[in-house]
Formats: sequence, C-alpha cells, structure tokens
Amino acid sequence: MKKYLYISYIFLILAILVSCKKSFLDRVPSDYINESEVFGNINNAEGFVNTLYGAIPSWNYSAGNSYITGAMTDEARQRWANGAILFNTGAWNPSNFSPLGDDWTNAYIKIRACNIFLANFDNIPEDPDDPNRKSRMKGEALMLRGFYHFVLFRGWGKIPLMDKPLSPATDGDAVFLKRSPLNEVLDFIVKDLNAAMVLLPVKHENTGLWGRATKTICQAIKSRLYLYYASPLFNPANEQSRWQKATEMAKEALDAAKNNGYLLEPKFADAFLKYANTESIWGRNIGTGAGGGIDQVMQPLGYSGWSNCGPIQDFVDDFEMKNGLPITDPASNWDSKHPYKGRDPRFYTTVLYPGARWKNRTLNIYTNDKDNANEPGTNYWWRKYMTEGLNLSNGTGGVNKSFAIFRTAELLLNYAEARNELNGADQDVYTAINEIRKRAGMPDLTTGLNKESMRAAIRHERRIEMAFEGIRFWDVRRWKIAEIVDNRPVFGVNYTLSSTNPTDTTFTYFEAQKRVFNPAKHYLLPIPQAEIDKLRGKNPDFQQTEGW
Repeated sequence: MKKYLYISYIFLILAILVSCKKSFLDRVPSDYINESEVFGNINNAEGFVNTLYGAIPSWNYSAGNSYITGAMTDEARQRWANGAILFNTGAWNPSNFSPLGDDWTNAYIKIRACNIFLANFDNIPEDPDDPNRKSRMKGEALMLRGFYHFVLFRGWGKIPLMDKPLSPATDGDAVFLKRSPLNEVLDFIVKDLNAAMVLLPVKHENTGLWGRATKTICQAIKSRLYLYYASPLFNPANEQSRWQKATEMAKEALDAAKNNGYLLEPKFADAFLKYANTESIWGRNIGTGAGGGIDQVMQPLGYSGWSNCGPIQDFVDDFEMKNGLPITDPASNWDSKHPYKGRDPRFYTTVLYPGARWKNRTLNIYTNDKDNANEPGTNYWWRKYMTEGLNLSNGTGGVNKSFAIFRTAELLLNYAEARNELNGADQDVYTAINEIRKRAGMPDLTTGLNKESMRAAIRHERRIEMAFEGIRFWDVRRWKIAEIVDNRPVFGVNYTLSSTNPTDTTFTYFEAQKRVFNPAKHYLLPIPQAEIDKLRGKNPDFQQTEGW
C-alpha cells in the first residue's frame, strides 16, 4: 500500500520593499506586499531570493547545526540541559527531538518558497543593466531547492518531493504527498542541481556575493549526495555502481573546485578564522564571535565565555601523535603524564585542554576555568573557530570568520573514500589523503594499506579534519557505526599536580554521560509528531519512519 504524507506550511508574509515608493513601516496592516508587487520588480524578487538562504547550515542553527550535532555524537558533550541530552540518553521521540525536528519544518518552508519563486519567474522583469541577473536568481532557487531536499534525504531517507507550490493545508483541503523511494529522491535533487549549474557562475569574484549559489557549490552538493547514497545506510547491498558514481561526482567536484581557485589554505586554522578564505566553496559569515556568537558560547568561563559544549575524551584520544602513530601504539612515545604533548598539530587548533596557553595565561580547571558544579563539562573546550584576540568582556578584537558548509578538504576526503570503496587503496586515494595530512604537518599514510585499513584511515581523517563542522553526526549514521560510537559512556578529564614535582601531573578520567543508541530506529529521524497528528482522520494508513 502506498504511504502518503500531509504537510502544512506557514504562509510567508513578505516585507521586501527595496524599490517601493513608501516604507514598509508606513503601510497599514492591510497593505502588506503581495506576490504581484514582489515578482513585478526585480529588486523585490531578489530580496525574496535572499530569504531562501535562511535555513542553510551554520554553527548554531539550521540544517543540523554543528555544535548541537557535535554534542549528539562522539565529538562533544553539551553542559546545558536541552535536546542534546534527551537525544544522547535515548529519551527523544517524534515530539521532542528539536532542533533536528526543525530541519523538517524549515526545509519544507524554504522549498515552498523556492517553488513560489519558480512559479512566478516569468513575471519578473529583466534588469537592463545586468542581463544575467534574472537567470542567476533562478539558478539560486533551483540549487537551494535541491539542497533542502538533500537535508531531508540525509535525515529521513524516503521523503516527499515538492516541485510546485502547494497551498497551505487546511482541515477541509488536506495536501497528501507520497514518500518517494531513494532513487527518485536522488534523481530529483540531481535534476535541480544540474538545471541550476547551467544558470550559475562557477564562482563569484565579488566578495560581497560570497555565500551565494554557484555552479561549484552545486557540484559539491552532488559529491556529498552521491557519497551518502552509496554508503551502507542507504546502500545495504553495497552496489558498486553507486560507488562508481560517487567517485565520478567527487572527482568532478574536486577538479572544478581546484580549477576555480578553491585551494587548501596553507594554514589549517585559516579555513575557520579567515573570512571568505580560498578553501571555502560555500560558507557563511559567523561574525566576530562576541555577543552570543560562537566564541561567547564555547570559550571557558574564565574568559567570560559560557563553556557550553566541550570535546569528550574519546575525541581527544583519537588525535595521533606527530609521528603519525595512535597514542595506543607503544612506539608512539605518548606519555600519560604529558598526554597533550607532541600530538597532530590539528589538535592544538581544534581543542583547548587543561594546561594550554590561551590569551596569555594557562587554563586551570580548579581556579579561573572551573565549571559550574550544577552543570559540569568535560574540562575541554573548542579551539576551532575561536579568535584568541577577541575580548569577550568588552567585545573588542573580533574579526569576521567563516563557517564552511562545503570546503575543498571535504571533497578530497569524499573522493578518497569513494575511490577506495571502488578500487581499493590505489595511488589516487593516497594522494588525496596525503594532501590533507601534509597541510596539517602530518606524515604521509603508511604504504601498502588494503581497502579495510584504508577505510579506517579515511574515517579517522574525516573525524579529525572536519571536527565540529556538522559532518560527523551524519558520517557515523551513513556508515552504520553509530550503534558502536554513540552507544557508550563519554568521559571528561581531571588532573592532580604533584606537591613535590610541579612537572609531574596525574590525569584521571571521569564518566561525563551515559549514551544510548538504538539501531532499530535511531539511524533515521522520525517525522515530527505535529505532522503525524494532522493525518489523523485523513490518512490512517500513513506510517511513521520505520522503528518509530
């Protein structure tokens, strides 16, 4: 029996009056702008397009934001009691799994807005001063419609596809849509992205347009889409034709990015602290970090931060030594008395740890940087994205910086993973991984790896290179390893200084949280209960996501 879904939307009231004769504030309540005003003026129409970007990912909200998803997988733990804690303890359900539940609502709101724009496209006048402007705007709407469908595919798998604007649903006029099979979902997204690519520039040379849709972004989305589609969660039979396509799309995206100047930043930290950097294929400005920004939320309490989300011990332990060996290898020279010494250089630009120097003093968990006893953390803090020169007390010293939605390092990793699954650990796989490791200051991978050992190396590299970027949460699901890595306690650190030898430190590790992952249902997300409730009495045969 076919399964159908009922979706309702909030009707968008537009206040985009770039070129109207009177200010929006001068209008009476019955004088709101209507569709003919929006799409009869190209400036107003572009203002509408600008709103389509409102649900793209960032560190703090929309599309499975990076710090919440980091705290819901084996990267970090959140101190404050909210949705992440419900999620990690297995207490979440279709009614309370926000913010991921918001992805469903926000994506469909934006998809509907994309469809409204596309339905009205022919009514938009051309810009005599910019003959490509109108078609470029259409390309943006198509790319974003494809991207928001990808966000839904990533979390829910089989989803309703929306290619036209539907009226807001009412009790008397319900909208029913079937949940399409995965191959149809993929084809729909690819069709939108391919159509967008014809209309978009490969890159915006004007930094004022940084973050807007491009052909290269479309190729990056396709790379991630095909990689996910080939992965175990969506490809349980391990069809090699999917890995072949994922390899082709990753190579195409990688070549396009490099040919258009999207090159790895020489310094790893600059990919996060430098605004509109060369590595960021698609990103957004996350501001200076003050006033509730990322620095405010993540930095230790002793620096006027909120210490909201700290890395966990397993994540810290996964950083190799500078010699390329894991700390569990007896030949690595890891010292339990000095556990943070001699690690992968990316460790020092990703994690703040007890004893680290930060803003001209040493972090101390027993004095300045002691957590609130009622909301204990892990005694680790984010370093990635943090601006050392920013003074949170007075808001000085901040700089604009980028949150990367797609960056060149990911494309290298996508290509390496897909090609290894297709052909094994050939030279092209080594070359892609070693390019990233070389930039980090790490030695090349050991030669002679087989497919399985290279798979482990690639997964490790993704974990380290793209930490706190909103990637790991989805990686452990598509690989179907979340039932292992997200189904065990997580730990923090304490230390004791020797009274006789100030260089002798004893580190101990405490359980910070128990975590639960149920493989029978937690790999895919439930449809928000509010949507299911609207089906009652209308389509009783509709089923929730499997397992829910």
